[in-house]
Amino acid sequence: MNVAIFVRVSSLQQTTENQRLELYEVCERNDWTIVEEYNETVSGTKGEDERDELKRMLTDASRKRFQKLVVWSVDRLGRNMRHLVTVLSQMKDLNVDLYSYKQGIDTSTTMGSSFFYMVGIFAELENNMRRERQIVGIRRALDNGAKFGRKSKLNDVTISAISSM
Repeated sequence: MNVAIFVRVSSLQQTTENQRLELYEVCERNDWTIVEEYNETVSGTKGEDERDELKRMLTDASRKRFQKLVVWSVDRLGRNMRHLVTVLSQMKDLNVDLYSYKQGIDTSTTMGSSFFYMVGIFAELENNMRRERQIVGIRRALDNGAKFGRKSKLNDVTISAISSM
């Protein structure tokens, strides 16, 4: 069976190498032929229009380049339920299955397809909880006098001169 691998990390300080190594081993054990690899460094919260490798993968799926997409975890495809459902629906419409190594989900089975939706709900919940923690942390930092944003390039003399105009 021809498969594609999709790996993603959120920042340049991270690497996809561990994901790649594990997925290559999975494909070898299952006797799957890897025909393409999609490798992204972008936040999973970004939309499809901001994710070039995701767009390329969906285009290749529509061209029937592979029968199954292999990912390390479902959150590599996206972090919110709406986006995950959209991607899965597109894949299902194209008769391309999804295999998620970390969750052990294979959408070629009825149980795997149903479980994928549940995992997506938990991925979105995790993302929302992280966002709430960030908001609380930022609020606390502001209350303690932290300053966010760029530092002003204007010095006090320049500000006084502008103010007196």
